[in-house]
Amino acid sequence: MVFVYGSLLQGLPLSHILDSSEFLGNVVAGGVVLYDLGAYPAIKHGDGAVVGEIYYVDDKTLQNLDAVEGFYPDNLRNSLYHRRKIKILLPCIDSDVAAYFYNGSIDNSRLITSGDYRGYINSKAC
Repeated sequence: MVFVYGSLLQGLPLSHILDSSEFLGNVVAGGVVLYDLGAYPAIKHGDGAVVGEIYYVDDKTLQNLDAVEGFYPDNLRNSLYHRRKIKILLPCIDSDVAAYFYNGSIDNSRLITSGDYRGYINSKAC
């Protein structure tokens, strides 16, 4: 299972990558904070919560997601994102869920305090 929180969300620019995956629901992940990197968002470990969706993905889709996120399991130092386990708070999910965490430093002025990327970009559009 994979947690998505940005441009992969339903209706957003990269959502088509998950078209063949099973949508499992809307969720809230804990222990993370959300940032605006301009063209896309990022999460890092922190004291917040982030709104997103989870999907059951097959191996081929996971490989596609790794490519889109710039995750290279054999070259973590040069990966844009790292795929790591994440804790889902609502609803409570006992199974492992993966998410893509940004591998660089981020200026705290880019923090999305609401933890909701869709709401954030919709508010910017008004």
